[in-house]
Amino acid sequence: MKIYLETLGCQMNRLDSELLAGALCAAGHEMTDDPRQADAVLYNTCSVRRHAEQKVLSRLGADAQRKGAGRKLIVAVLGCMAQRMGEKLPQRYPAVDIVCGPGQLYALPEMLAEAALGRRVVAVDPGRKDPRDADAEARMEQLDLARAAEACPSGAQAFVRVARGCDNFCTYCVVPFVRGPERSRPPEHIVAEARRLVNAGRSEITLLGQTVNRYRWTGGGATVRFSDLLARVAEVPGLRRLRFVTSHPLDFTDDILQAMRDLPNVCEYIHCPAQSGSDRILQAMNRRYTRAEYDDLLARARAIVPGVVLAGDFIVGFPTETEADHAASADLIRRAGYKNSFIFKYSPRPGTAAARTMEDDVPTDVKKRRNNELLAVQEQVGLAHHRAYVGQSVEVLVEGPSPRAARTAAAQLVGRTRGDHIVVFDGPETLAGRYVQVRISDATSLTLFGELCEGDE
Repeated sequence: MKIYLETLGCQMNRLDSELLAGALCAAGHEMTDDPRQADAVLYNTCSVRRHAEQKVLSRLGADAQRKGAGRKLIVAVLGCMAQRMGEKLPQRYPAVDIVCGPGQLYALPEMLAEAALGRRVVAVDPGRKDPRDADAEARMEQLDLARAAEACPSGAQAFVRVARGCDNFCTYCVVPFVRGPERSRPPEHIVAEARRLVNAGRSEITLLGQTVNRYRWTGGGATVRFSDLLARVAEVPGLRRLRFVTSHPLDFTDDILQAMRDLPNVCEYIHCPAQSGSDRILQAMNRRYTRAEYDDLLARARAIVPGVVLAGDFIVGFPTETEADHAASADLIRRAGYKNSFIFKYSPRPGTAAARTMEDDVPTDVKKRRNNELLAVQEQVGLAHHRAYVGQSVEVLVEGPSPRAARTAAAQLVGRTRGDHIVVFDGPETLAGRYVQVRISDATSLTLFGELCEGDE
């Protein structure tokens, strides 16, 4: 059957969707980019923010209308939203035929076969306190290992998962409940997957984990830390760049920073969400570090990793947040000098400690104002950061035509530096997937602009 797969949310969802597409094609199905032509529509969902779930519910409403008009269609909700709602999802939205949690994705081809026979399927993961199904865990691991490396959709770039789940229990976050407990993958599986991807032409790999730097594998009487894993993956022949996201400040030890310094293909880029600059709010969020400890991490990173580039995340309007708390977050953005920050308005997520025990007491208009104020601060900081590159030549991995080129047919390309800067420059599409030197001539708060250096045309 023809299958349309839409992905919402984080890089982990994007990786899951890539693996699913490969498994579905291997099972004889055909992927389509047009939901109108599909026999089955699949939504790989996110529950981190309310907006992401509302987008899916809107899609389900449209699908219900199509089915009501006589269109034969299988509708599947996958991932975190499916895990969070479970049986309630088809009860509230009868158009849904399949509900599949993140740890059940390996069985999706069989679920589609069941749905084609008119049977509704609800398959979610066990609760955090319930025993994990060893067979299901093994089949999920096989989903990663069986990926078609040559079919990776991102040119020279690829994601590799290093762990599943999360044990941090930040009070605002639903991830530990929908992704389950933290489980690190065997290091030899990760290295083998990276080697296969590089052999298939991927030269930049990003290691993924909900808290990637908490990676820890014990086996055979030895323990592999995240810094050890970086060293092992970095040895893969032909791997030019190695990245990792997302990190938790609490677990960012000096051995990781030293690995970043000493391993030449590990990129000098750290995405390390702070979420707030206020000790009081950090405690309410159960982040388990103080502002001083976060400041110390940034100082250590700059002292150990030459030219390190930093990015952050912030939540505005968390319960009880005052103007003083908000000002502390703005101060942290200024002092950190982030390349960019992802800034979001707080929304209570069902099942989290914050939703159960804290009143959502910051008015919507105040959240919106604070969000805009932090965005404005980050724009100033980001502009200063990017302008510092004007006049320099930087190495860029070319990703392909820029969004403007796609709209206007201009010969304009976009790529990224080792520090994850977006770089826009003129050049032929044949450079996609190659590394070039670009001399930077201008900058905005989010983008560098430049010209190809002689010899790279």
